Amino acid sequence: GLRYSRREMSQQEQRGQAPGGFDPEAEQEVDFSRYARLLAVRWWLLAAGLVAGALIGYAVSLSGTRLFKASATLYVGQPFSAGGGPLQTLQTAPTTISEIVHAETVLEQVATECKAKPGDFRGRITSAVVESTTAKNAQTPLVRITVQAKRGKAAACAANHLARKVVDKIGVYARQRIDNFRRRIATDNESVTTIKTGLASAQVSTTDKLLFQLQLRNFQEDEIAANQLLLQAEQVEAPSVLTSAAAQRA
Repeated sequence: GLRYSRREMSQQEQRGQAPGGFDPEAEQEVDFSRYARLLAVRWWLLAAGLVAGALIGYAVSLSGTRLFKASATLYVGQPFSAGGGPLQTLQTAPTTISEIVHAETVLEQVATECKAKPGDFRGRITSAVVESTTAKNAQTPLVRITVQAKRGKAAACAANHLARKVVDKIGVYARQRIDNFRRRIATDNESVTTIKTGLASAQVSTTDKLLFQLQLRNFQEDEIAANQLLLQAEQVEAPSVLTSAAAQRA
């Protein structure tokens, strides 16, 4: 009987079965079947987990790299002297705009106006001459100011405010000339009105009326010249924002 038992145990071991009728492969098959049935019943949990993981990964990737950019284009303007010759001033210096837009004080002002922090824009502001608008043949170049930020509204706001600040700082000379021409035109208008009143008066002698007519012509000619210079100062000499900024995906 002992020999038979040992021989039977040896045969069971060769077949991969444990003594006493225990079959580990059969037990494993039962376990896998049970897991498969559980997955079949709860498949939506697995699908939901995969979708949630994908969405979270996508959101994390976007939060770290998504940027918006906005660009405003400026016309720098060309100042002229009283004699009509072009002037080389801070307005036309190639580095003036870059110095203004990168100044820390300007950056803090823009951040406050745009309800942001200076760090949102620091290192993400550029200014460059628009290609094909170089100073060749005395052509005044266009300059583009670009701001990048994580929020589109903040980028557009900063670019527009920077553009206006540049125009305000470099346009001092042109604004003074515009004011002078306007006062000159106003003075000419007052003189013309006074002279016309004298010409219409019956108490003014014929000789005085002839003098008034000569003076009237001089004031009218000066007014025409002043109007032309005013138009030049407003349209040519004064800097301006050519196009405002709008945000787009960087």
